[in-house]
Amino acid sequence: MITLDQVDLPNKREFRGKDFPVAFRLGGNTQNVGQTLKFLEEKSEEGFFKNLLQKHGVIVIRNPSKTDPETLSKYLTAIGKNSGDEIFVQNGSTAKRTEVTNVLSTANEGPSDRLIYQHNEFSRFTKYPSKLFFVCEAYNAKGGETPVVHGGEFFDEIYRIAPDFLKELSRKGLYMEQIWPLKSDNDTNWSNQFCFGRYIDANNNDFEYQKAEAIKLAKKTASPHCEFTADHDLLIRQYTEPIRMYKAGDGEEFPCFFNSIATFFADVKYKIGGYSKTKSICYNDGSKIPEKYLDLVLEKSINMAYKHQWEEGDIVIVDNYMVSHGRCPWEGERKVLVSMWDTINKPDYLPWVSQ
Repeated sequence: MITLDQVDLPNKREFRGKDFPVAFRLGGNTQNVGQTLKFLEEKSEEGFFKNLLQKHGVIVIRNPSKTDPETLSKYLTAIGKNSGDEIFVQNGSTAKRTEVTNVLSTANEGPSDRLIYQHNEFSRFTKYPSKLFFVCEAYNAKGGETPVVHGGEFFDEIYRIAPDFLKELSRKGLYMEQIWPLKSDNDTNWSNQFCFGRYIDANNNDFEYQKAEAIKLAKKTASPHCEFTADHDLLIRQYTEPIRMYKAGDGEEFPCFFNSIATFFADVKYKIGGYSKTKSICYNDGSKIPEKYLDLVLEKSINMAYKHQWEEGDIVIVDNYMVSHGRCPWEGERKVLVSMWDTINKPDYLPWVSQ
């Protein structure tokens, strides 16, 4: 018999009376993969994980018995498919990724000493996943936590300090632009599979054909405002709505931060190499956002995070609509993989409109 026993996480946070995150440990005969799969399928069909995720934003499943990517892939697929989700196909990645199984890839192969700041995955794109699964294959390291921030709490805290900024941000929207280069030393060139080269025929060397395939996919998934530069780099301009109204399954709703302000601004501010940011963020009409507000968002994104300390076998489910994530630097061995999923026939994620 398999069980899910709720456990307490140190340093957890709380939003509107709900734990952030909520955590469980798989108990019973967890060495039996078949029994565990059946249990996870049944719980998912009941709506257990879907309902919990809408309430808490992040679910942690401690799973010490199995840590290999193949078994973890089966577990998260059982949860994803039976919760009404399907695999989200990644396009437009800004980090090197490698496919590990049919549903798992490396999360970010950037240097381990680099702090990755808060962002909702693909939130500045026209297509973005609703759920993320992070799994820990191996962990013998100092550091390397995954910080997550509740978008509702994030909004509330910024609104408490700078309400006029958020009202302006809601009215004007958020503009970002980035170049995916022709050539890259970190596999983020536009022709890469995880960028915009997924449907480029590897046997067709016609350069204009390759560009046409890439920009077609970019316009579909990233932004309709795409163009190639004179150097054949792909420039993408993104006009976004950075605050949304999150609707939980129990009828509760609240304004929620849904953007990449922290990580995008940090890349420009600290001149973090490898991401090809062409300019700092601004409002959609081109007007400047006072830097004090961008600094405020960056500061709060660090101070308000729950930092998840990994254990081997962990499965962490993140509601990408509600929760942003990042990555802390580390020394040692750390293998955390990611799988992105999307809710079938999901409703539009509507913007918050200030009064």
